[in-house]
Order: sequence, then C-alpha cells, then structure tokens
Amino acid sequence: MATLTWKGKRPIDENDQVLSSHAAQLYTVETFPGSPLESVVLSGQSPANGWYNRLICGDKSFVLPALLPEFARAVDLIYIDPPFMTGRDFTSGTQLAYSDKWKNDLDVYLQWLYEAFALLHILLAEHGSLYVHLDWRATHYAKIILDEIFGVSPSAEGGGFKSEIIWHYQTGGRSYKTYARKHDTILLYTKTDRYCFHGERIGERRGSQKRNHMRKHVDPDGHITWTIRSAGRLYTYDEDTIMTLSDVWSDISHLHQKDPERNGYATQKPAALLERIILASSEEGDLVLDCFCGSGVTPLVAERLGRRWIASDQSSLAMQVTQKRLLALEQRCPFVLQRSEAYV
Repeated sequence: MATLTWKGKRPIDENDQVLSSHAAQLYTVETFPGSPLESVVLSGQSPANGWYNRLICGDKSFVLPALLPEFARAVDLIYIDPPFMTGRDFTSGTQLAYSDKWKNDLDVYLQWLYEAFALLHILLAEHGSLYVHLDWRATHYAKIILDEIFGVSPSAEGGGFKSEIIWHYQTGGRSYKTYARKHDTILLYTKTDRYCFHGERIGERRGSQKRNHMRKHVDPDGHITWTIRSAGRLYTYDEDTIMTLSDVWSDISHLHQKDPERNGYATQKPAALLERIILASSEEGDLVLDCFCGSGVTPLVAERLGRRWIASDQSSLAMQVTQKRLLALEQRCPFVLQRSEAYV
C-alpha cells in the first residue's frame, strides 16, 4: 500500500500516550431543554434516558480525545468539512470565523489532518461511515492518508474507500487561465463491510424520461416500462423504480448570497447536502458527529431527522450561529453547551 510522508509525521493509534495528554475534560456551560413538543423526542434521546445532544466549543485536538472514553467505536456517522488549506482568513462582517492559513506549511496541515482522521477512526463504530468534504487543494492527500488509516480492501465488499462524490455547483469558480473550478469532493470511507447505506431513500424515480438506449413501452393503462438488451439478456425497468444515485451530485445548489437559508457564516453548506448524507448512511436514533460544525448545518439536519448528535468547533462564532439555529427549531431535543478545559 502506498503511504504519504511529510516532515514531522507521527502515527497515532488508540494506545498512544499523546491521546491521554490531549484528553481535556469537557465542562457543561449551559443546558437547553427540549422544545415544548416533547412527544417528538425519540426513544433513547430524552434526559430520562441520560442522553443530551452536545454542542462543544473546542479544538478537535482536545475535544476528540476527550470523547474517546465514552464514544470510542460508538459513532454511527461522521461528516466533516474541515479547513481546505486555502491560505485565507474567513470572516463574518468584522468577526473572524476561522483562519485557514497554516503559515503556508503543507507539512503542518497534513499532520493536523492525519491526527483528525486517526481519532475519528477510533470513534467510528464498526458499522459506521465517514464523509470527508474537501476540494482540489487537499483531496488527493486526504485519500492516501485515509487509505493508510482505514486500510485498502482487496474488494469492494470490505471496509475502506467506498465513494468519491463530486458535488458540482454552478456558482463561483470563474477563471480566464484554466478551467473554472466548480466542484467539491466528498470522500466516503467505512470501517468494515457492515456499514449502513440506504440508496433507496435518496435515489431518483426512473420516470418517463428517456435514458441511455432503452426502449420505451406504454401499457394500455398508460404505465411505462423501459427495456434494454445486454449480453443476450433483456432487462426491464419500471417507471416507478428508484435508481441508485450516482456519485456526481449536481442537483444541490451552492448557497448564493441572498439564499434565505444563509446565516452569514463563511463556507456554509446547504442543508440538502447533509440531509442526503444522513438519510443514506444512518438510522433514526443513530449518533452523528461533526467536529468542524461551522454554520451548524450537521446538528440542525441531524435534529430534524431524529438522529442524536455531537457537534464541535473551535470558533466562538460557530458556536453562536449553531446555538441560534438549534434554538429556533420548533421541535428540538435537549442539548448541552460544553467547553474543553483549554477554552474554560
């Protein structure tokens, strides 16, 4: 297996002594009760059962080790949208959202990314899935690092790499010297071959639109079927058949400046993107983790879809924006606001 090497590379495993030194305690700052519509709280998510969703202010280097004693191999789905190493500071008005400069040192960034992947692998359940959202700057590095951590399965039936999703959008990306960059990449990795996936929840109805070289047949009652012959066999598809979604997503728009969904946080992602991921790769009541929650879209959508969640970010602005979005929900389970001891 090919591996990536950089200056200062230091592997991490579950028995690493450094994890203990980084494992800051988490302190509960405030508790927020559920909405008045308590009947919507799913079994296992109420305070009576000891569960509160968690919004944590802190750097992943402290927060993730602090979660290990309770949540190692217990997280069902992880989505992260980490800094892309853009070399920029992102602001909301005059307030800094986060810095993505890294002193222009790729080695520092890769070690930081490697440590995040290693810790998330430990937290991920055996049936869990990890989605990593990046762009052209770091995706190729991330894939090699993830292969090292998750392993390279000899077949598609094992764990490891599963999909490279291209999220194509229309806005931005203008260029006069090269092709316009108009997509992000989302890498999907699983720990084993026992991962959760429901393509039928997010697929598209085949419908009456002509596809490929299929022949259209219309029954006397107006019902449509499609047939195609391949390798001597005739395949028939009903118009109501749900087709598996492809790995190019061009039907979810990037949020434009005047989109009513926008909350002013830099690099905000649309709720539809997270809804697709959470529906496909988790069940109701499952635990979803995002340690770069930014605009708060992951806990917001997880809440709407009846999943438990843990969301963290080192940015105080991210905490403010996420808390505000959660409290605005009409139906909401109880959650706590926590800080790592480095932020107390």
